[in-house]
Amino acid sequence: MHSYKRISVSRPDGDLSLLVSGDHGDRTVILLHGMRDHAHSMVELARHFDPACRIILPDLRGHGESCSSGGYSMIQFVADLRSIVTECNVTKPILIGHSLGGHVLSRYTACYPDEVDALVLLDGMGPPSEQEPADAIQVRDRWRVGLNEVVGQFNWLKPMADEHEAQRRLCRNNPRLSSEMARNLVAEGVKPHPDGGLRWKWDPAVNMVWQTFSHEESETLMQFITCPTLIVTGDDGLSYWTNGRFDREISEDWYQSELKRRVQLFGNARSVVITGAGHMLHYDQPDEVNRVVREFLKKR
Repeated sequence: MHSYKRISVSRPDGDLSLLVSGDHGDRTVILLHGMRDHAHSMVELARHFDPACRIILPDLRGHGESCSSGGYSMIQFVADLRSIVTECNVTKPILIGHSLGGHVLSRYTACYPDEVDALVLLDGMGPPSEQEPADAIQVRDRWRVGLNEVVGQFNWLKPMADEHEAQRRLCRNNPRLSSEMARNLVAEGVKPHPDGGLRWKWDPAVNMVWQTFSHEESETLMQFITCPTLIVTGDDGLSYWTNGRFDREISEDWYQSELKRRVQLFGNARSVVITGAGHMLHYDQPDEVNRVVREFLKKR
């Protein structure tokens, strides 16, 4: 069992908060959570690693106890990770990331391919590409939606009466999430709301990150990732991308063909699909996610 202490890494625009278990070790594992989450969401996954490993669980900027700088471009998130690796004297880490965390780790690995031992992406490649290219009006309209989200960011943080209400909201959005895990996530994921009650800790302005890089750029960089890579998705992963998040239809056949195509962009990757899991697969099926990740790393 790992015992964590919280440390800070200084950045010019604010401090980053990390949970760290073990000061030394032959192997270091860095686990990055996704959008609107926090470091504690990865504790269950890290629990099964050898206690001799050093575990680093960062709060991404704008999340948890890390700074809310107001600036959230993808290159800033990747630069934050570089600072963590440097300040913590990390050599050849194993990198594991969910969703936004996966995007950050992919870019980091592409930029420093000889400095990463292995990469695990938990639904961390983003949506499939479009079957038909977007026209100019669609591109403009998507930018307008993103702009409106950032302008109206504070509407995302309506006050909640107490932790019980926060748990109900979390479980409503993640119906497969266990009650125990929901309690732990809420305990570390809320803070007082200025109008009374509680609010989530994440900064709604982090939504701007999706406007700072392109799908094409992501796929170009995947081709520079040569380390052993495990890509884990859920068999219900498509529903996340079609549940009101896009102004287009995505067929199951296209979704599966896109998954296969993108896996082949990596130099040394394989794919595993978890049954009974959606985008939040480490919430939905934590034991199975733990099993496939451990199996992958044993072969390392």
